[in-house]
Amino acid sequence: MTQTSKTRLNADIRKKIGGMILSHFENEKTTEYENFVSAKEDIDTAYASAFKLATSIVQKAYPKDDVATLQAFKKKYGRACDVVAKDSCFYFANVIGTDSEAGDSNSEHFSFKLDASLSGRFNDYDFGIAYYRNQLKDSGLNPEINITQRFDDKSSNPYWTQEIDKIKKFIGFNYDDDKSIKSQWDNKYSLDVIGTSYCRSRTIPCTQDEFNQMQMFKLARENFVQSHYAWAEAIHKDMRDITNALKDYKYVKDAIDLCGALGLDINENELQRTAGVSLTIYQPENLASLIKSRRAKQDNKAVIAQFRKARQSAVAVN
Repeated sequence: MTQTSKTRLNADIRKKIGGMILSHFENEKTTEYENFVSAKEDIDTAYASAFKLATSIVQKAYPKDDVATLQAFKKKYGRACDVVAKDSCFYFANVIGTDSEAGDSNSEHFSFKLDASLSGRFNDYDFGIAYYRNQLKDSGLNPEINITQRFDDKSSNPYWTQEIDKIKKFIGFNYDDDKSIKSQWDNKYSLDVIGTSYCRSRTIPCTQDEFNQMQMFKLARENFVQSHYAWAEAIHKDMRDITNALKDYKYVKDAIDLCGALGLDINENELQRTAGVSLTIYQPENLASLIKSRRAKQDNKAVIAQFRKARQSAVAVN
């Protein structure tokens, strides 16, 4: 029996191996990963195109010459003429070419802000987290904390609150800092508007085609966030089984066999520095087959059945 086969697992080794497998999954070019990467490229294009369109719509309503004149008056007369402001949120209404006033069905807010509202299960800051995911990860933060929290159906807890607060501070949510990521983003997508009150009070007219294009922009934002959720959820689902298996493995060899079956080479000598005690239930080859079949988007019912049967047999033996 080799030294590796005799070396027992402990908490530190399990955590180290789990981190290696997680990193492996995050860099694996799965369908979900490719969708996320593609959606990131699409959202950059969508922002550029939509903001160009929004600029045209806004400047038709508030011509640059009028804006310049009012800014000159402000400079001359002060706050009495302070009626021009920068904004990244616009209330567009499809009223051009129609005989009636805009109703709820053809008037909407279109926001370019990093924390613009999203529908459904998404939080306002989920877009920013998804967009700056790599930067958050590189800074030691967990950009998937919201996703794993919801996947496990857990209520708010101190750890989650602390992690979210760190993320918000990193990006600049809820912080008044002109140099923050959020401030720079919002400033990049801001336009001069006349009227400093709430944006719904200054409805900006647009055509039906323009309105439809802006709605597609909104949809692109939500699709991007959804792609991040789908990718992270798939990884978390696999890592949940991996974590449970590592808890039950007894020897380092079991973990090494699992990593090898998943296509991940690890340094055995590094893992043999510490040892612990556990009881093995999962068979590495069976768990690897389950994970690989799940990630390949294949019918894994047979694999799962085989996996459960092997586990039940292991439990019976032990």
